[in-house]
Amino acid sequence: MRYRDQLSEGRARLDVRFHAGLPSVQTATAFSDLYDQIVSAVFADALQHAESAGVNPRHLSRFALVAHGGYGRGDLSPYSDADLMLLVPRTAIAAATPVAGALVRDLADAGMDVGFSVRSPSEATSLAWSDPKIYTSLTESRLLCGNESKYRGFFDSFRSGAKRRWKTLNKKVIRARLEERHRWGETIYLLRPNVKRSRGGLRDIQLVRWLGFATHGQTDLTQLHRLGALSSEDLQTLLRANGFLLRLRHELHFRTGRSQDVLDRPTQMEIARDWGYQGQTGVLPVEDFMQDYFEHTRSVRYVSGFFDDNVRAHSRTAMAVERILSRRVDDSIRVGPTQIWVEPKDLDAFAASLPDVLRLMQLANENQRWIAHPTWQAIRQTMLERPPSPPDPASVQAFLGLLSQPGQLAPLLRRLHELRIIEQLIPAMRRCRGLLQFNAYHKFTVDAHCLGAVEAVTDFAEQDSVMGRRYSRIKDKTLLHLALLIHDLGKGYDEDHSEVGFRIAGEVGDALGLEANQKETLQWLIHKHLLMTTVAFRHDLNDPDVVHGFAAEVGSVRRLELLLVHSVADLIAVGPDVLTDWKMNLIEDLYIRTRRYFETGNLPGENDPELDSQRDEIVGLVQAKSSDESAVELVKDLPLSLLRHRSSREIADELVEVGRWLEQDQGCFCAGLVASDGSEVRYNVVVRQGDRRIGTFARITSALYACGLTIFRASIETVGEDLLWDSFWVSDPDYVNAPPPHRIENVCRVIRSALDNPEAPLPAARKVWKSKDDSEPASVLLLPTKIIFDNDTFDHQTILSLFTYDRPGLLADVTTVLAAHEVSIQFAKIDTHLDQIADVFYITDASSQPILDAEYQQRIREAMLEVLNRSAA
Repeated sequence: MRYRDQLSEGRARLDVRFHAGLPSVQTATAFSDLYDQIVSAVFADALQHAESAGVNPRHLSRFALVAHGGYGRGDLSPYSDADLMLLVPRTAIAAATPVAGALVRDLADAGMDVGFSVRSPSEATSLAWSDPKIYTSLTESRLLCGNESKYRGFFDSFRSGAKRRWKTLNKKVIRARLEERHRWGETIYLLRPNVKRSRGGLRDIQLVRWLGFATHGQTDLTQLHRLGALSSEDLQTLLRANGFLLRLRHELHFRTGRSQDVLDRPTQMEIARDWGYQGQTGVLPVEDFMQDYFEHTRSVRYVSGFFDDNVRAHSRTAMAVERILSRRVDDSIRVGPTQIWVEPKDLDAFAASLPDVLRLMQLANENQRWIAHPTWQAIRQTMLERPPSPPDPASVQAFLGLLSQPGQLAPLLRRLHELRIIEQLIPAMRRCRGLLQFNAYHKFTVDAHCLGAVEAVTDFAEQDSVMGRRYSRIKDKTLLHLALLIHDLGKGYDEDHSEVGFRIAGEVGDALGLEANQKETLQWLIHKHLLMTTVAFRHDLNDPDVVHGFAAEVGSVRRLELLLVHSVADLIAVGPDVLTDWKMNLIEDLYIRTRRYFETGNLPGENDPELDSQRDEIVGLVQAKSSDESAVELVKDLPLSLLRHRSSREIADELVEVGRWLEQDQGCFCAGLVASDGSEVRYNVVVRQGDRRIGTFARITSALYACGLTIFRASIETVGEDLLWDSFWVSDPDYVNAPPPHRIENVCRVIRSALDNPEAPLPAARKVWKSKDDSEPASVLLLPTKIIFDNDTFDHQTILSLFTYDRPGLLADVTTVLAAHEVSIQFAKIDTHLDQIADVFYITDASSQPILDAEYQQRIREAMLEVLNRSAA
């Protein structure tokens, strides 16, 4: 209990000192001192007890207790574990057993999390050469107590052995770190970063130390600087980041009372408040705080990556082959089979010239070569020391030349961003550097997303796909690449980011000397970069007015092609799984219909030979399967949205089933189709409207919710005059893989019951156990709920748009409210991504008129807000 109290009281004292302003590095040192006191005392007790139990004192005197890893480094946070190794002669392993047992037991009783091993010096080094985790931990070794000579002999041998094996060890260390980054987050821009293990975190600072040990025999950053392995600028960058990240890690430990390295969104808000972040116009305090976090992790990533390149083994033979097979581009530059470089005699002057550096990058991109490390080393050092200045015309032309080709454009732009050169050419990039969008939809900061969009679009160049061919058809890609690079730089202001982006695009066009028509196209593309996805995801593409209005805003096939490719790349760059097949099909539908209008003047459903041919094929398939004429009649009435992106055979099979149902007049038709990967089920529900114009959608969504299903997407179509054809894409939490047929049939039975008995109460929601970790607290849900009534787009119906955070049963509640207010849903598109929904309903009142009355709209809005604000049961 004495040691437990000592540890607890020590933590409490350091908590007070830390929050009173004790710097993070000194706090880490103080915790190491506290651990040292306890571990040393426990070790002394263990030795005394072992000697009392008859262990030979001569054996005990040859033991050395070694701290390693973070503890050896003296880099402890309040609840860090302590890695210890009892170093003993091989002949005294048995004598070490009682000492080791007492150490582990008593330190655990003291409340300390201990990693412990007993090793002979030769065993420790042998294990280190084969296991990078053991090796990296032992590089940070420190003698706590015991035989100093034994420890010194081990560590000197270990260090000399590491230097002899530096190539192999560094490769293993780098590979292990890549695997860890993959597990914990490959990008530095994560919504819930791990401050220790995510890219750019504390682990990457440690990576520099580990690589330095094998290469230079040192882990201390200051010593590596003195040896010339780290520049003064890089040393200060790492020290600043280490201080910031250590402070953050201490804070996480103190707040949770345990070892905690994940910075979740509620904690981000709390720390931003407690650390005094004020925010600025259009930027929340938490976004301001995370911008600082990302600035540090980005800098760590750049420095550690450069250090990695610097120490990585370079084959002299390979470099000789590069030079022998190279060709001269001009007096200074040579291009080899895989690399491009500047001749050493010209390097100093070349590296100081921004036009020359940009021209080198342009050549690297055109020839798809990597810039050789010695060349990049000189450029990086010189450019980091170069004061910012407005670009000259030669630099601008070289930059535009770089943007004109896909090649290695994205990685080259990231290098320019590292050197802060892009913001000299495009000043608005500076404000968005590391700017977080505090929601679960956007995975990356604004600048990372923009660079990711460039990467997404240049990836099309390597794809034998429809998008790849469309991208290749764009002859001059400069404007497209530039637009993607700057398309979201208007974020972080109170004003709509597309409006701000329009002005930024104009400034960029002027600064880069674009011609008037180029500047106009760039501004249009930035201003309208959300137009295609907005129309595709929220409007009825079967409506000729929708396609005509979109075509009028686009104006030409060239702009349509640019907008299509831009829209798809933008969605890909938002994050994994954002561009679903469903969304891609909607975008494709809009593109095809609009292009057809530009080429023929025909709107959806007008003089479409391809569509007529498909309908004829489906009719033939239906007639071959059934003599039922009702199924044939359905083919004529099917809207385009039900015909696109499905095979004629699949549609015919479904129509035959629905036709049989119509003939038998059995009430509601329901069928579930499992996706090929088993991830979701599409439930098709077909029902005659008759007099039931209101409430059908609400009853279906309530039935799905009652079955415990999660609705991802939904759409409502009307076939002919009287047939509602609704589709719902759902996941089934009851099953890890695809749900079995009996489950699908049970769900359909509940839906049929809800619709065939319209006077019966709606199905009750299934109660489920919810843990406190199932959802984030309301404190992080900062985006406002939007309920928008639009009567300007159409004169025959109202468009109701809903943007809010999702919760179980929300769609059922909202549609029940609409039904209760005698609102008829004519068409709907429902889309859910993570915690946010974007739902669009085309609605009328009970007499099929648009909802124009302001008081009526307000009653609906208030009722919707009431259910939106209600906590999920």
